[in-house]
Amino acid sequence: MMVDELLARIARRDASRSEATLQADIRQLILTVPTWLALAPEEVVTADLETPVGVRRRIDIEVGSCLIEVKRDLSAGTVLPDAIRQLSGYLAARQKETGCRYVGILTDGSDWRCVCLPVDSGSDGAPREVSSYTLSPTRPDAEAFLIWLEGVLATARDIPATPREIHRRLGAGSSAHALDRETLLDLFARHRDHPAVLMKRRLWARLLTTALGTQFEDRDELFVEHTYLVNTAEVIAHALVGFDLAAIAPASLLSGHKFEESGISGVVEADFFDWVVHVPGGEGFVRSMARRVGRFRWQEVGGDVLKVLYESVITAPTRKRLGEYYTPDWLAERIVSETIDRPLETRVLDPSCGSGTFVFQAARRYLAAAEDAGLPLAEALRGLTHHVLGMDLHPVAVTLARVTYLLAIGRDRLTRPDRGPIQIPVYLGDAVQWRREAQDLFSGGNLIVETDDRKQLFESELRFPEELLEDPARFNQIVESMTKLAGSRTPGSAVPKLSGLYQRYAVSPAARETLDGTFRTLCDLHDEGRDHIWSYYVRNLARPWWLALPQNRVDALVGNPPWLAYRYMTPAMQEAFREYSEERGLWHGAKVATHQDLSGLFLVRAVERYLRVGGRFAFVMPNAAVDRGQFHGLREGRVWPLGSLDGNLMVLTPPPGRQRGGHVAPGRATGGRDGGSAIV
Repeated sequence: MMVDELLARIARRDASRSEATLQADIRQLILTVPTWLALAPEEVVTADLETPVGVRRRIDIEVGSCLIEVKRDLSAGTVLPDAIRQLSGYLAARQKETGCRYVGILTDGSDWRCVCLPVDSGSDGAPREVSSYTLSPTRPDAEAFLIWLEGVLATARDIPATPREIHRRLGAGSSAHALDRETLLDLFARHRDHPAVLMKRRLWARLLTTALGTQFEDRDELFVEHTYLVNTAEVIAHALVGFDLAAIAPASLLSGHKFEESGISGVVEADFFDWVVHVPGGEGFVRSMARRVGRFRWQEVGGDVLKVLYESVITAPTRKRLGEYYTPDWLAERIVSETIDRPLETRVLDPSCGSGTFVFQAARRYLAAAEDAGLPLAEALRGLTHHVLGMDLHPVAVTLARVTYLLAIGRDRLTRPDRGPIQIPVYLGDAVQWRREAQDLFSGGNLIVETDDRKQLFESELRFPEELLEDPARFNQIVESMTKLAGSRTPGSAVPKLSGLYQRYAVSPAARETLDGTFRTLCDLHDEGRDHIWSYYVRNLARPWWLALPQNRVDALVGNPPWLAYRYMTPAMQEAFREYSEERGLWHGAKVATHQDLSGLFLVRAVERYLRVGGRFAFVMPNAAVDRGQFHGLREGRVWPLGSLDGNLMVLTPPPGRQRGGHVAPGRATGGRDGGSAIV
């Protein structure tokens, strides 16, 4: 019997059909479509019709970690609520017996409902319906239904990691996403006051307010969606390298220990979104997610596919409101190829890298040139990570871009024994540096990091002498060692001495007193349960300052700067925006103030801070840059006294059938004030 015929028979509610007949048909379906569900013959034993639970009732069908309860007609009388209670009891019993999280499907052949229990609810939690599908008896859509069913079962293998499949199987419309989102929402609701969860959520909100202004809505649902995206990307990173996901502890999947052991750093770190493994029930969620992610062939990815996942999960209205516009691959490839003509000699930075589209194209271009030049792999990868860099203020974007960087390198290179150690150079940082360098962030020769944005509750801060930031590798090691030492002590115990650390890293006597105070604060944070984030936060916050040093500036800047409108900036951002713009001849006046956006100033600030004299840049700009008054200063080159702009805006025509993009602003940098760069 063909699959379509079998589905039509299953979906047809027939008063004369028994539940046993429907069970048999569903079992036959599971065995008939191995291409979709990938159940090998030896695995079908778990789909037996009668699997005992307790001594009195039996599960109709069990497949992996999914229980299927079959009824003749869910629309009749009290059948549906009664069946939900029955299935909930089965789920609770199975979870108690195995220690694993189970999901359930309730169906009468036409109406299919996915049900799960709240995390750590035992048998007392109310069941939740998280996804549903209605199968038509006259025109069953076999492909759509089987994708829904497989998303719940998570049994398929070797799914191509194409944008289409990622969208269908992991995106917002998939049953897999519905299950994971419901679980995360429940975890967060139960543990939102946990010290680690509270702290990481506050820091997340602080960063995104800086990045996105008043259009950022500080909502729990958005924090959960971002957690889903980052956790998924970090699991993808492990799968890409070929790690056995089932053999890695959930906490390790979200902290990157396996990468550290393999000599790959800067990919997965303890960050804002690993709160999941610090709360009860979180490890089971991570295991379930790893099983879903592990179904794909990530080693075959040929582009920045993670932006597809982001655009699916974060709705279009939300992305538009936040000023988030992703760049099509064809445009990024064209800009990179026309800007970087000597990849092996050109250090390039995308200061607003998003999910890593430009970074991916620049990395692939460098590696192709390295192979043509016959460079050994270890030398090629060392050169790559020195020459292709990314930065973004959005913590989700940074994680996606780091994984995209790995995708550009590819599994073949990553798993070769002659690879050598790798440091992925994508950083969390504020490229514009809204706060003045001499204020707040740096004071008295120290980098200052506030440990919470609610000063009335916590008045502590972390201070790091500026002299330590000049060597980023040494600085990272010092910060990481201090946070690990603070976290390894028994809460409330005496603060240990740092003499050994100071000797190992040759810390000067002048810097030791400052670090002693910082270490005491780190120990206090550990005692309060708020010690899981600071190494990540501090090391990334310092990177923009390091990149702005004259000896570290790059040869080329590429990217798609944020288009955040002035009217959506916070009052503090508006004040800084006007001050910066007036200094650089970019402020057009109050009449068009609300129509100005960040892209022009971002371009100028990126050139000023990160581009060497004589360097090149190419940024995607809004169409308004061609003729609107608010971009007049940029077009005329009135950016500061020592520089000028030739006024040329390049229009790149998209391939047939592709949406037209904005304009591209190319240029070069001349000597600017204070040793920086200006535009020409």
